[in-house]
Amino acid sequence: MTFVAILVLGLVASGLLPVSLMPDIDIPEITVQVNRPGQSAREIDEGIVSPLRYQLMQVPHLDDLSTESRNGKATIRLRFNYGADINYAFIDVNEKVDAAMDNLPDDMDRPAIVKASASDLPVFFVNIWKEHTDDVGFMELSQLTQSIIIKRMEQLPEVAMIDITGHAEPELFIKPDESRLTALGITHNDISAAIEENNLTMGSLQVVDGQYIFNIRFSNRLRTIEDVKNIRLNTGTRLFKLEELAQIEKRPRNREGAFLSGENQALSLAVIKQSDARMSELKKNINDLIYHLQTDYPDIHFEVVRDQTLLLDYSISNLQQNLLFGGLLAFLILFFFLKDARSPWLIGISVPVSLVVAFLFFHLAGLSINIISLSGLILGVGMMIDNSIIVIDNITQYLQRGEKLSAACIKGTNEVIRPLISSVLTTCAVFVPLIFLSGISGTLFYDQAVAVAVGLLASLIVSITLIPVLFHLFSHRSAKKGTLNKGKMTRLLQRLDIFKSETLYERGFDYLFKRRRITVIVFLLLIIPAIILFLHLPKERFPQFRQTEVLLQIDWNEKINLDENLRRSAELRTLTASLSQLTNTYAGTQKYKLHKETDQTVSELMLYMNCKNSSKLEDLKKMLKAFFQNKYPKAITSWKSPGNIFEKIFEEDTPLLIARISDDSERGFPDIEETQRIISHIKSASPNAEIESPAGERYLEIRAIPERLAIYEVQYSTLFRTLKAALNSWQVGVLHSGSQYVPMVIGNTSANMDNILETLKVNNKNNTPIPVRELISTQTKYDYKVLSGSSGGSFVPLTFTAAGDMANLMQKINSVLRETHSATAQFSGSWFSSRVLINELIIVLIISLLLLYFILAAQFESLIQPIILLLEVPIDIAGALLLLWIFGGTLNLMSMIGIVVMAGIIINDSILKIDTINHLRKEGMPLLEAIREGGHRRLKPIIMTSITTILALVPVLWSGTMGSELQRPLALTVIGGMTLGTIVSLYFIPLCYYFLYRK
Repeated sequence: MTFVAILVLGLVASGLLPVSLMPDIDIPEITVQVNRPGQSAREIDEGIVSPLRYQLMQVPHLDDLSTESRNGKATIRLRFNYGADINYAFIDVNEKVDAAMDNLPDDMDRPAIVKASASDLPVFFVNIWKEHTDDVGFMELSQLTQSIIIKRMEQLPEVAMIDITGHAEPELFIKPDESRLTALGITHNDISAAIEENNLTMGSLQVVDGQYIFNIRFSNRLRTIEDVKNIRLNTGTRLFKLEELAQIEKRPRNREGAFLSGENQALSLAVIKQSDARMSELKKNINDLIYHLQTDYPDIHFEVVRDQTLLLDYSISNLQQNLLFGGLLAFLILFFFLKDARSPWLIGISVPVSLVVAFLFFHLAGLSINIISLSGLILGVGMMIDNSIIVIDNITQYLQRGEKLSAACIKGTNEVIRPLISSVLTTCAVFVPLIFLSGISGTLFYDQAVAVAVGLLASLIVSITLIPVLFHLFSHRSAKKGTLNKGKMTRLLQRLDIFKSETLYERGFDYLFKRRRITVIVFLLLIIPAIILFLHLPKERFPQFRQTEVLLQIDWNEKINLDENLRRSAELRTLTASLSQLTNTYAGTQKYKLHKETDQTVSELMLYMNCKNSSKLEDLKKMLKAFFQNKYPKAITSWKSPGNIFEKIFEEDTPLLIARISDDSERGFPDIEETQRIISHIKSASPNAEIESPAGERYLEIRAIPERLAIYEVQYSTLFRTLKAALNSWQVGVLHSGSQYVPMVIGNTSANMDNILETLKVNNKNNTPIPVRELISTQTKYDYKVLSGSSGGSFVPLTFTAAGDMANLMQKINSVLRETHSATAQFSGSWFSSRVLINELIIVLIISLLLLYFILAAQFESLIQPIILLLEVPIDIAGALLLLWIFGGTLNLMSMIGIVVMAGIIINDSILKIDTINHLRKEGMPLLEAIREGGHRRLKPIIMTSITTILALVPVLWSGTMGSELQRPLALTVIGGMTLGTIVSLYFIPLCYYFLYRK
């Protein structure tokens, strides 16, 4: 009844467990966003970013600080050590920014500070558009979306916020009649002053009238277009309305970016869920809301793209199928080994019971059902069966030796409790050190370690308590009826004996023991290919995943406008139409607040493309690479995985190698011409290096000539305002229209820059028009598009995507910089993090082996016997690396974890064998006979536990989901290591035991 109560609690807990794609992990990253329209990248970097960088370097637990300064804005990214409290770090960053504000321009807005979180990633995107709409119609659609649709979505309890891009913002455009203004002697400054005087709020007063108090409010704020048109200007002899002197209209603001769904200009809404919300409920409520919105607005189209809920459902259901199929395969194979139609059912019962008990522990530990925890359970299914196999097989052996049923159940269970506990402890000893990996690796695989430990603990409890009771119950009934081991199925299985395991083992034992020394040498020589494969296999941080969708980021490396950018994007969409079934275009500047991967300039482009399968995606990449080489060789392109939570956690956010170039100049880094020469020399020294050059841009520098300003009596501020008005960018106020704030802009119709400068005139103090061309000098210059920096100061980043021997490349770079350019380089990139991770995993393996040694030494009460067991680990690694090499795998986090896990699992078989041999020798049996009998008694448990563990992992090899691709390197190393390790346990371990105790 106790187990019934626990099962009921486990079933209830399994229904309460949250379901998510990945564990709820805080991403220790904070972004500081600086917005400074009208200033160049250099002005922002030197005047704003440098003081901020100096302050932010003092934030505790800071791992890395990087800055990017562009025209009009800058981004400072702070990455903290994993384990640091991101909430306290957020407070510290705000304090440092406030302290830096004293050294920043007075008219500058406070930088926005955004705390990154896995829950901030959009669950999906909703595209909204109308067909055949003009700019004004699209502006109205934008206003409708912002005022109604977004608010209705954010009212859903599962929605945290809606992030939007692509929307058109309105402005009130005032186009003066220049000829009439000149005739009347009115300037743009007069219009600006009149608007400012008529757009004031005077506050309120309280007036006492007898026993009553009245509030009197003064308001002269402009609220409608009519209010602006009715502004009066006094010329001295006549009073004019502003609409008589200028054309006033509401229009979309000049765009610096656009979003397109297919060929349609659209809005993109990024739906961000509450951290504790279920994704399935969010998707259902959003779909219901979209259905009602389509009914209310039939001319508006809605489209859900980049849906993470589909990825969640597919990955979770696929892993659940792997769990089911792996368990069934392991269950079916038991019939042929146990040659009993009843015992496999008892063992099969242990798996679902152990899983239900594990779900109860999940609920108590606060874990969720996700890819990582499910993969841990898949890994643990084979080991869950192992414990029950060992108990039932041992009970059966006592029955075969003539013991009564009750005594056989008691003795058979008691005899294996110690080795079973030791096996669970050794496996946990392997997993526990994994959570001490630095960075997100240790944080992420906490769920997997806990899942395996919980599964094994539940299995141990079930195998030594429930299984003996059920075995006794079912066998007792059969014994009363006289049908114990006499069923038709049992007799058929006993006659079948398709594996002939005992016969093959006996032959192998006799053959190898006659050639003991040669056999031991051959086994030990297997360590050599293990070392060779370890050095030869390519190394990376995380396994590569097959993708059907991709983001292509393009920097045209030219100063093109938005219209040209859109024309080129249409060209790319036409080119890729046959391969991409869905294309979304992010052209120019985007307006997301949290989705910062689209932080780009007007001359940059990003395409989201979704193909039917990964092979079509590879064809698309090849086609586009050839296209850019032929037509746009200057363009800088890069491929990224879409920003789902899985890719966000596992993506390599840094290239293979980055060389941060700096020198002793005033700016701290070489100019762009010098950088091009450095790149040329590096390519000469290392022809195989693929280098991404930093993007540059040309700009027009306008300088006022002070002498001429003084001669012509023109004020600098007047010249500046005249130029801004001519360039359609002089904002003179804000129209408070309901809940909207509409900027008011004075300007003229866009024209060619040369024509503007040739024809534009400015009035001096005597109201005499002076040609602007006489007051200024112009010069075209070329400079970096983005200025980069870190805690060490400013630098120029050179990105290397492929170069062969990285150590040799870094030596050549240092040599080129030192001998030719008087510059230095600091290196970073995923090449370093991959090696740090591999070194950490090697240390974890060593720690795990030490823990195993101490546990085994305590069990066997010997300091020598554990060495025999641990000696098989380097031999088994050869099998793991060989299978990994055959399947084209790499050494990464998952394959190294697989090696660590395999080391803990495989010695469990040897623990049973040595424990049995020790027990037989204590009973007085001679050494060689004890070794033979111990191997015979533990033959079936060793083979069955190995096969069930391998079969539980086999479905992972043939599945195509991200969760399975993540686990495939782990499965390969475990399967390869256990296949060789089974042979080692059967033959090598007895030989070592023999040589140790033969005298």
